Amino acid sequence: MKLDAETVGGLIRDFEPALTIRDFSRLAGGSTEVYKIDVGGSRNDSLVLKIYPDLPEWGPSKEALVAGWLKDFTPPVPTWLRTDESRSLIPLRYSLMTYLPGRPLRHWMAQRDITQAYRQMGELLRRIHAVAMPAYGYVLGGGIDNPVSTNVEYMTMAFDNVFRRFRVLGGDPDLANRLERLAESNFDLLDTSEGAVLAHDDLHQGNVLALRGNGGEPEVSGLIDFGNARAADNLFDLAKALFCSAHEDPRSYQPILEGYGSVNHPEIKRALRLYTLFHRLSMWCLLTKIGIGAKNGPDGLIRDLNEMAIEQLRAGSD
Repeated sequence: MKLDAETVGGLIRDFEPALTIRDFSRLAGGSTEVYKIDVGGSRNDSLVLKIYPDLPEWGPSKEALVAGWLKDFTPPVPTWLRTDESRSLIPLRYSLMTYLPGRPLRHWMAQRDITQAYRQMGELLRRIHAVAMPAYGYVLGGGIDNPVSTNVEYMTMAFDNVFRRFRVLGGDPDLANRLERLAESNFDLLDTSEGAVLAHDDLHQGNVLALRGNGGEPEVSGLIDFGNARAADNLFDLAKALFCSAHEDPRSYQPILEGYGSVNHPEIKRALRLYTLFHRLSMWCLLTKIGIGAKNGPDGLIRDLNEMAIEQLRAGSD
């Protein structure tokens, strides 16, 4: 939707009557509309206005909940100041939150000195995973939805669901069968989980903010966007971060892994590969459902999935 100064002013005054607007502008990136609002009056800083679509209905409350779990996090996350789902001031739901300085790390990818920022991404993910969760499951606005007690149960259901969606959306049946056998042959790895942790499930260059450090190199300055968060095994989330970040910049893989640090798992490479299989399938289903068919969309993922299936055949013949 198009916003004007009068409408934005109404939102701000409804939140805090003594506030005035000095300027507002849309922030680039992301799949939802997000605006920076420079305010004066009773406070002299900037706020962020995030507008939510009608679905998913739990989007605003979920983000506020997860941000609250990370309220003392370093680097910082935004503080949700207000969530309004009444549609009385604008016809969509919105949240107001604190503004974090910095630009998405995606903006800095042309820099040659970005390696340290990628290591900091790995360190950041490790700190997120320090938040223990009581069970495994997807997070909604009220907490974990349909919580289960073990990683084996959770991931077995998750794989069953993603293979069902793959077939329903037109995925090749033969490829689905081969990949399903590949997944099941590695399910023994799921027993090794040390417990459910908070998983961002969307950590990539677009959701990590950075500023230029004293030495001129980008340094991570903030974390945003909690719409995908869930309670899961830490390697599930590490695999997703590596998968998404390396897709944008292959240079990111090794420094993120180094920044994350040591992992208490007997077969980390094999475990990351199993979780990457899940993430590739899930991403293919998402992109296919919303109609993206470019080289780096579903077609590229099918290529990668075929390579995984072929490697499994080779391994079986050795």
